[in-house]
Amino acid sequence: MMNKSRIEALSDGVFAIAMTILVIDIKIAPLTEKSGGYELMGQLWKMWPLFRSYYISFAILGMYWISHHTLFHYFAKHANRPLTYLNILFLCLITLIPFSTHLIGEYPINTVAVAVYGANVIVIGVVQYWMFLLTIKDPQALHEGATPQLIMKSTIRMLMPPAFAVLGIIAGFFHSSLSFFLFAFPVVFNIIPGSLGFLEHILIKEKDGKA
Repeated sequence: MMNKSRIEALSDGVFAIAMTILVIDIKIAPLTEKSGGYELMGQLWKMWPLFRSYYISFAILGMYWISHHTLFHYFAKHANRPLTYLNILFLCLITLIPFSTHLIGEYPINTVAVAVYGANVIVIGVVQYWMFLLTIKDPQALHEGATPQLIMKSTIRMLMPPAFAVLGIIAGFFHSSLSFFLFAFPVVFNIIPGSLGFLEHILIKEKDGKA
C-alpha cells in the first residue's frame, strides 16, 4: 500500500502548479512607448474573458483540492493500489485545466471551447467520485469516523461540479455567459452558509418519501 502522506504531498504539489500556471497564459499584447492609459485600459478590457476563466478555474481547482483533502483525511484510512492509480489519473486531468481555461478564455463564445472546458471539469469530478466510491465501499479502507451524514454531504459536494458542468455545456449552445455561471455555481453554493444542509434536508425527505 502507498503511504497516504506521499499521495497527498504529490497531489498538493500538482494542484499548486496547476493553479499557478493558470495566470501565466494571461498576457497583454505589446504596446508602443507612445501608448497611453486609454490604450492600456482597452487592452485590459479585451482580456476580460481570460480573467473571468482564470478566476472561475482557480475557484474550481480550490474546490477540488478541498474535496481531495476531505477524501484522504476523513474517509480513506490507507491508499490501496486502485485508489493510487485513480489518483494519478485524477491529477493528470487536473493539469489539463490550464489548457482548457486558456481555450475558453480565448474563445468564450465558441461552443467547442465551452464543451472542452466542461468535459474537463466533468471527467475530473467523475474520477474523484469514483475514488470516493472505492473508499466508502471498502470496509477496510473506510475511516471509522465516516458517518452516513458525512458521506451524504460529501456525495453532494462531489457530484455538483460535474452535474452543473453538463448543464454548462448545454447552455453554451444558447448563451455563453450562462455557461460560466453554471460552471461557477457549485463554488458559490458551497460558500453560502447553510446551503448544503438545506439541500441535504430535501434529499433526506425525498428518500424517506420513497421508502
